[in-house]
Amino acid sequence: MKVNRIIIAAFLTLTGGLYGEPAQPGELEKVRLQLKWKHQFQFAGYYAAIEKGYYREAGLEVEIREAQEGEQFIRRVLDGDAEFGVGTTDLLLLRSQGEPVVVLAVLFQHSPLSLMMRKDSGIQTLHQLEGRRVMIEPHSAELYAYLNREGVSISKLIQPPHSFDARSLVNGEADAMSVYITDEPFALHQEGTPYLLFSPRAAGIDFYGDNLFTTEQQLRDHPERVKAFREASLKGWKYAMAHQEEIIQLIYNKYSKRHSMEHLRFEAAQMRLLMPDIVEIGHMFRGRWEHIASVYAELGMMPRGYKIDGFMYDPDPHRDYTWLYIALGITLAVALVVSGIAIYIHSLNLHLRRSEEMRKEAERLIQHDLKGPLGVILGHSEMLIADPQGSPHSAIYQRIYRSAAHMLELLERSLEIMEMESGRHKLKRERINLSAVLADLISGFEPFAAKKKVTLLCYSGDQTLDAAEPCFYNGEVVYLKSMLANLLKNAIEAAPEDSYVTVQMQRDHDVRIFIHNQGLIPLDLQKTFFERYAKGKSSRGSGLGTYSARLIARAHGGDITFTSNPEQGTEIQVSLPVEP
Repeated sequence: MKVNRIIIAAFLTLTGGLYGEPAQPGELEKVRLQLKWKHQFQFAGYYAAIEKGYYREAGLEVEIREAQEGEQFIRRVLDGDAEFGVGTTDLLLLRSQGEPVVVLAVLFQHSPLSLMMRKDSGIQTLHQLEGRRVMIEPHSAELYAYLNREGVSISKLIQPPHSFDARSLVNGEADAMSVYITDEPFALHQEGTPYLLFSPRAAGIDFYGDNLFTTEQQLRDHPERVKAFREASLKGWKYAMAHQEEIIQLIYNKYSKRHSMEHLRFEAAQMRLLMPDIVEIGHMFRGRWEHIASVYAELGMMPRGYKIDGFMYDPDPHRDYTWLYIALGITLAVALVVSGIAIYIHSLNLHLRRSEEMRKEAERLIQHDLKGPLGVILGHSEMLIADPQGSPHSAIYQRIYRSAAHMLELLERSLEIMEMESGRHKLKRERINLSAVLADLISGFEPFAAKKKVTLLCYSGDQTLDAAEPCFYNGEVVYLKSMLANLLKNAIEAAPEDSYVTVQMQRDHDVRIFIHNQGLIPLDLQKTFFERYAKGKSSRGSGLGTYSARLIARAHGGDITFTSNPEQGTEIQVSLPVEP
């Protein structure tokens, strides 16, 4: 049964009138893309779009321009020296100051900007930066917001010009400096110099990272060219992240040998933690930008109540949402039916141990025929929720979004379990920074915890996670992130109101992660805690979370155990052998 064809055909039939046909390319138009820094993997998608011919297919000949040290790269676009640029959330500040910038797409869902210092510098808190030499690069408003929120007096910082060289921390030119966690830490790591990182996310400042932008004039005078450039760029990004080694070779051989191949691989691995998992590359949410604006306003960096209308690019500004509502409902209904079939097949497969062919078919059904439509439902329902004109059906759209997200989570767990139980899955081990993975998860779960009136605390050894040295481990990042997310979500859901969930990571012979909450696992559930479909009576989950989490830990040569009693609450212990 070609379920994917049925769903896609149904959806495209209903929505086909919403999207215009792309313009046929004629003579190539020359445009310039201004980078925010020098050639490196940070801009991989644009190199891929040139190399694979995506820009040429869009009728464009693109020149990529490096930024120079200290250069006001955004100004190059505003002054007309380039048609497009790569920027930061500073674009929102510039917009509030009257600059006609328009953000086209977000590439990093989290900003990589942090403060770095040597571990032996004597700096253990941000307040100790006062009176010290701190290099902060241009367009780093989120770092100033971070320092302000933590009560650091900016006027008491000594700010020499940024050297853009992490060795300035080694040779004594600076006590701390702004860095991208994807780039500069590599130099100190290679030299064996221990370092600390302070991330704005520790203070609840979770801004977007790199984004693609242009000007109102470009959008007004060349709307089709802007749309074509954006689409080709995002296509390049999808290719680059799926073929990292190929693009690393391309950058090194064609664009710059400033970074070694190993450095570029480090950068690519770190960037995976900043890229989106579910939403499409390039996606941005109005509510997230409004939150960023509120943080800036809170710190006196822009007016309160500033309206961001016109700041976010809409590739389909005249779309009639009526057909989309109908298509979304029908697509959801089809997906629900097919999901039931898939889960039934999966259950049959596991319990009756049917043939390997049925297992493969169930896996294919989940991976290709269901996850794609669910991604469409999630993306479009989020768009409907964010519709600035509002809708009397917004509560329905929110329920659709929550249901689709829950269904996608269930399918992900089912797929993980099938792969692990079959014994066919071979771990794709790579060197990952578990500290960064945990920091990303903590940041993502903070709004959920806040709604539950639960405070999240995270430590590595006896230090807070953002102040501790990174903990590296060889494992498969997608599965480890899923395992930790499952356990953290369960801990937050089980924690009483006005309590804490504490995550502590230790490394000696093994990497050990302890997740503690003050709730109690019911005695009847303790006996089946790690079994498939085990869940409490009040739980709305699938009952697959702890089961799949333990499978993932054991696939890495480790295990998960727990203790739970009324006096001490519940603690989950994850052990991962360093050399499994």
